[in-house]
Amino acid sequence: MTKLYILNGPNKGQFFELKGDTIYIGRSPDNDIQMKDQTVSLKHLKIVTKANKYFIEDLKSKNGTFVDGKQINPDKEFEVKEGIPIAIGGTVICLGKVYPEDDLDMEDLAILDSIDFSKELGENGKVSAQDRILSLQRNMELVYKVSDVLMQSLDINETLEKILNYILDLLKRTDRGFFILVDDETGEISESISIFKKGKDDNTDMYSRTIVDRVIREGKAVIMSNTLMEDEANLSESMKLMKIKSVMCVPLISRSKIRGVLYIDSINKPYAFRRGDLFLLTALGSTAAIAIENASLYSRENIGDRTDNFEKD
Repeated sequence: MTKLYILNGPNKGQFFELKGDTIYIGRSPDNDIQMKDQTVSLKHLKIVTKANKYFIEDLKSKNGTFVDGKQINPDKEFEVKEGIPIAIGGTVICLGKVYPEDDLDMEDLAILDSIDFSKELGENGKVSAQDRILSLQRNMELVYKVSDVLMQSLDINETLEKILNYILDLLKRTDRGFFILVDDETGEISESISIFKKGKDDNTDMYSRTIVDRVIREGKAVIMSNTLMEDEANLSESMKLMKIKSVMCVPLISRSKIRGVLYIDSINKPYAFRRGDLFLLTALGSTAAIAIENASLYSRENIGDRTDNFEKD
């Protein structure tokens, strides 16, 4: 008999056997499974089992239903696979089997980060708000560190390496970080600055060129929280060979010109970061782009001065 497991929320750790092909879940006691979570609607979700497949339907709930961080359309059946976390309000559930425990915390965060709990949510809502405040504090600390290091040195490579160290320290499950710079004249990749959490890699260019080229070309950020859930068409052969599980890449833009990209990935764990981290990375990318531009201008001015002095001599 199929089981429903509660991975996060007030009922965390409980599981229920699904008796019947159609099961209703919600806060009201007249559901087949009652959730003691103020962010869950009275009638929130319907689960239907057909030929060993699972289909869920959001019953026009107040806070929505999310699968893999993406909200599903209400009143439409949506197929889900065993073990894939489903967020209903502030509760995360899965069907059939428990999601691997070592990936669970980041998975919960990846999904719950997409949900707006700004309304009155009772006790559970207060916990969520506290977590968001702590996350905001950590992000602000990183911004201050980056601002400080930008004022300390004109060596752009040293500066960017320090920023990568700060980012990997904050995003614990990220394995590698790259600043990939673009030549102002040709628009081609000129150099890369890289950091690896487990020490230096022999090949510092082992990032997804497909993702990097796309971000440089389109000037838009790319995030893949779990490449195993992505369409095959979105994945390059190099990503499969390197076994990249998560990737995030943002453009470095100043004065409407792309100076390069900031790229991070995880080759060990999916859900290495939340979607909210994309906003942080974008903000850091904008700051870094200005620093890169200033360093480039400073270098040109020095070359110009040396040329002038040489001509005078």
